[in-house]
Amino acid sequence: MAIKKLTFDDSLNTAKDDAFFNWYLTNKTNGIFADLGDRCDATSSNGKITFKDGFASIFGRRVYVENGTSISVNLDGTRKGYVVLRVDTVNNEATLLTKEGTSSNYPTLTQTNLLESDGIYELPLVGYSKTTTSLTLDKGIIPYINLNKTISDNVYNTLTARINSEVKTLNETIANKQHGLEYTVFNYYSRSGNIVRFKIDSILDKVGVIILFAFNSNIFSVSLDLLRGTTSLAFNYKFAGVDVQGTVERDGDYLLIDGGAACSTLKKVYCYY
Repeated sequence: MAIKKLTFDDSLNTAKDDAFFNWYLTNKTNGIFADLGDRCDATSSNGKITFKDGFASIFGRRVYVENGTSISVNLDGTRKGYVVLRVDTVNNEATLLTKEGTSSNYPTLTQTNLLESDGIYELPLVGYSKTTTSLTLDKGIIPYINLNKTISDNVYNTLTARINSEVKTLNETIANKQHGLEYTVFNYYSRSGNIVRFKIDSILDKVGVIILFAFNSNIFSVSLDLLRGTTSLAFNYKFAGVDVQGTVERDGDYLLIDGGAACSTLKKVYCYY
């Protein structure tokens, strides 16, 4: 047992040693680097698939695909296939080849865990579907490696969207507040003589509700809690120089206000909670 120098002058840092560190630096992901080069972007023409430049990593083994690298696909039938980057650590090779399955299924790829043993790993650079006359690319199968900047950008964008949504909700909540209280306005439900009925079922489960209403230049308030256990509450006011006594009561889901003749001007009530 001994200390083995890796990144020192005159030291031997083997490919396998380097691959271990690269594997962890790429978040233990095999694929094409999303932020380096042109992502090995593929195009097809006349049965040939051509790639732009890009970098790939397979269990930490880095490979560079040069711009203009191409491979031909034999249009001899209807099949689905891959253009794969084949890494062979036994023979120390990296090659580009096609691998085909059936008309409806992609082929099975050889994907040895190269950290545990030497062998072959096939990384799909692009998928394709072919007939005797056409070749269509499938880029949805391409595995990408997102570097830290991409990951942090994604986190930032996600958090920003969430914060903006929560701020919008908070602003909407504040907009519905007055002096620290939220309120609901109820228009009258029906009239019968001097009695005006309001349907207030939506706020019956609220705590500490204060009901405000006004008519004939008078403003009245009453606690909903007081009405829960009381038949009715009386209030007094003057109308045309005459003392008038009105009543307010709760009847199930309804609030009933009887204010005499002046009650004809009562259109709505405000419930604060």
